[in-house]
Amino acid sequence: MEQRKQIDTATLSLPDELTQWINNAPVYESSGLSGARTVFIDRDGGAYLKIADRGKLSRSSQMQTYFAKHKLSSPVLRYLSSDRDYMITAPVKGDDGTSEKFLAQPERLSEVFGQALRLLHEVDASDCPVKDAMQSLTQMTDNVHFLQAHLDDIAEYIGAARADTALDEIKAKSGLLRNDVLIHGDYCLPNIMLNDWKFEGFVDVADGGLGDRHYDLAWGLWTLNWNLKSSKYGRRFIDAYGRDCIDQDRLRICGLLSAIE
Repeated sequence: MEQRKQIDTATLSLPDELTQWINNAPVYESSGLSGARTVFIDRDGGAYLKIADRGKLSRSSQMQTYFAKHKLSSPVLRYLSSDRDYMITAPVKGDDGTSEKFLAQPERLSEVFGQALRLLHEVDASDCPVKDAMQSLTQMTDNVHFLQAHLDDIAEYIGAARADTALDEIKAKSGLLRNDVLIHGDYCLPNIMLNDWKFEGFVDVADGGLGDRHYDLAWGLWTLNWNLKSSKYGRRFIDAYGRDCIDQDRLRICGLLSAIE
C-alpha cells in the first residue's frame, strides 16, 4: 500500500450509498489501463472501486459476476448506475502475471498461462449472458485501424500480415469464427492473478463472453512477446494449452482482430 497515493474520498463525489459503505476507510489511487478510474478501499480485506461513465460498467459487472460464479474471479460487492457507474469488487489473491517473480521464470510462467486459459475454455458456459462476444469485433467499419507492430509481434504464429489489408481478410473469413467457449476477451499477463504460482482468478473480464478460443490465444501470444521481450515462449504456452485445439486459420483471423487499434 505504501506505493499508492492516498486520496480524499470527498474528491470522488460518490453517492451517499457508497460513501456509507466505505465508512471512512483509507482510499488509495489504483487506476490502471482499463479505462475506468480505479481506487483501492482498505477495509475488510480490501476492495476495488471502479468509476466510469453511466452504463460503461454494466457488462463488466455482468461478466465479473458470471466469472465469480465459476470461481474464476472475485465477486461484485456493489454495482450502482446513477450519474455515473460505480462497481465495487473484492480483490483476487496474489499478484498479476507481470510481477517480477513470475517474469523471472518465463518458461514456467508461459506454461501456467496456457493451463489457466485452457481451464477457462473448458467451463460449461451455456448460460453465459453474453452469447456472441465476437460480433462487435467482426462487424467493423472501414475507419478501423490496425497496428502493424502488433501484427509483426505475432507473425511467427499467424504468418506475415499487413495492416492495410487486414480488414479485407477479416471480412472474407470471419465466418470461420465460433462462439463456443467462455473467453476472457483481453487475455494478457496483467489480467491473470497467481498466488505462489497457483492460479487464483482473472481480472478485467468486461470483454468476456461466448467467443472463439483463438482470440484469447492470439492475445496470449502477443502479451508473452510484449512482457517477456521474446517470441520464444509462445510455443510453450500453446503446448501447455493444448496444440490439438489450435486451428491455424482461426488463429490468424483472431490475430488480425487483436491488432485493432
